Amino acid sequence: MKIKIEYLLNDLCVDWGFCIPIIDQKRIIESKQLEADAFACQVLAAESMNPEYETQWRKKIRLKFVEQIGSEYYEG
Repeated sequence: MKIKIEYLLNDLCVDWGFCIPIIDQKRIIESKQLEADAFACQVLAAESMNPEYETQWRKKIRLKFVEQIGSEYYEG
């Protein structure tokens, strides 16, 4: 499942320019549990954006997560 997260982060970089630092990518990829909204918030925060104010981007990133991963991710 970590590979799906990597692909998703790559897609966000290529499609929308959210090319977050490697250290943030690794932290997100190594998460044992992720849900769509938390993922979106982490990506925006890594881009030095405030997720509370970036509601459109937060929604778009959350929807892309749901499309590719599902609503939640658990490493089992």
